[in-house]
Amino acid sequence: MTALPNRHETFQPTVEERLHAIFESFAGETAASCRYAGGELSYAELYRRAANLRHDLASGPLAGPERPPVLIWGHKDHRYMIAYWACLTGGWALVPVEPETPVERVRQIASACGAGALLIADTDTRIEAQIADLVSVVHIGCEDDCTGLAFDTACRAPNAGINPHDVAYIMFSSGTLGQPKGIQVSYANLIDFIDWLDVLLPEAAMWQGVSGNIRYCFDVSLFEIWTAWLHLLPVTALDHADLANSSGLIQRVAADRVSLWVSTPSIIRLFLKNPRFTGEALPDCRTFLFCGEPLTKMIVRQLFERFPGCRVVNTYGPTECTVAVTGVDITEAHLTDTHELPIGYARPGTVLEHFAQAEAGAEDGSEPLAGEIYIRGLSVGNGYINLPEKQATAFPKPGLYRTGDWGYRAKDGLWYFKGRIDRETKIQGVRVDLDDVEKHVRSLEGVDDAVVSVYSLDGQPRALNAFVLGPRGAADLRALAERLATELPSYLVPRFWYANFEVKLNNNSKLDRKEVITAAGKARARYVHSGLGVGVPHGH
Repeated sequence: MTALPNRHETFQPTVEERLHAIFESFAGETAASCRYAGGELSYAELYRRAANLRHDLASGPLAGPERPPVLIWGHKDHRYMIAYWACLTGGWALVPVEPETPVERVRQIASACGAGALLIADTDTRIEAQIADLVSVVHIGCEDDCTGLAFDTACRAPNAGINPHDVAYIMFSSGTLGQPKGIQVSYANLIDFIDWLDVLLPEAAMWQGVSGNIRYCFDVSLFEIWTAWLHLLPVTALDHADLANSSGLIQRVAADRVSLWVSTPSIIRLFLKNPRFTGEALPDCRTFLFCGEPLTKMIVRQLFERFPGCRVVNTYGPTECTVAVTGVDITEAHLTDTHELPIGYARPGTVLEHFAQAEAGAEDGSEPLAGEIYIRGLSVGNGYINLPEKQATAFPKPGLYRTGDWGYRAKDGLWYFKGRIDRETKIQGVRVDLDDVEKHVRSLEGVDDAVVSVYSLDGQPRALNAFVLGPRGAADLRALAERLATELPSYLVPRFWYANFEVKLNNNSKLDRKEVITAAGKARARYVHSGLGVGVPHGH
């Protein structure tokens, strides 16, 4: 494989030179860059076709000095990679859009960011007729003739005059209501993240392949694609429509010799339900990296049991700060500790702060006081598009981001996540932290995950609901409620419990709280806890 330039030489390349060095390493490389259900795309083909597409865009719909953002419509298709590199080297901020996104939402996104084109990188092309009046639409065909240009040296990536603070990509928050929130991340932010990957995953040069679990509209996917691109490894793209067929996907991961698994805890929970998801079936899969949701001790214990000697990396970070800002290897010591799992140490070039009355724990070993987490440094992005009030609140100064998350730093420098500030409420005059209750429910034996919400009567919060994944019957729910009553004050123990219902993941591969609550309406197991240690099955 073609080696990348030594990054530790005295010469320091510019952001654009650094980016082009990675792209140029693809030229002539016959190894697969992407493996998908219908075949694979080599690095040489990725290089050639991205260069061709960039040339076509620059001489066609995006000609001129302005460089408007470009929407990429697609899901787990190799053409997404081609569109990605065409935009990145051409200086057009790329905006991933899933085909599942409602048309009106796509139009809102295009208008919000002032998109100049939409690239269709998918077999699903229905969007064209519904957005062609707003932006230019370009099809990326499955074969070379889609660009109409044979590759030659003239198509090598020219200097696009990219400024480090120019926007490299824009991630829009999920949802269908309200004004879309577009989060802008610069080229300098992206390069800083890429350089961190070498620190976080030093063993990557020895790997055989990388998972492709995460949707491209969710920035956690950057862990997968950039680890692969830095080391010329293949990404095994897994279609989310096939997640229910875990056995088939496990066979693909095994055949492609995937070494790095990246996902949210919710995705791997689905695979852990399959007894074939083991180190014996996947001998190359030795590193598991998580982001996007709190990682539970139950998941880590299962991984340590099924993949003896594996490495489990937990990370944390908001999209506003370029994917993640902390990382840590989870050990057996973390599993036996009384606190939740840590989210890690701050990455190089980034500083985390929290505003609380104490930095260190008390002498009795209790945890420090939590405060809102602020993030400073090279990871902090440019902020939001055309949302001045949100921008002023979340980014009070350049290079500073207020997360809205509660957390604290322990004496050893490890950070811990406590939940969202906006999930505090009052129930009958008592302040309740819903995230804290969720954490306790989630820690109970037999619980895979949990969502806790407020039960209101006549518009007033009166009690808590607990929606749990894992338990199957009312007796299981009763046992959970009574166990929790021995750990928490009565007002923190949910009164209404629901289990045994089907839930799908949202576009960011997380549990969708609204979806969970809706699905619980058809729960096959319900239980009402009296608060006195005695309860009755719901509906009896």
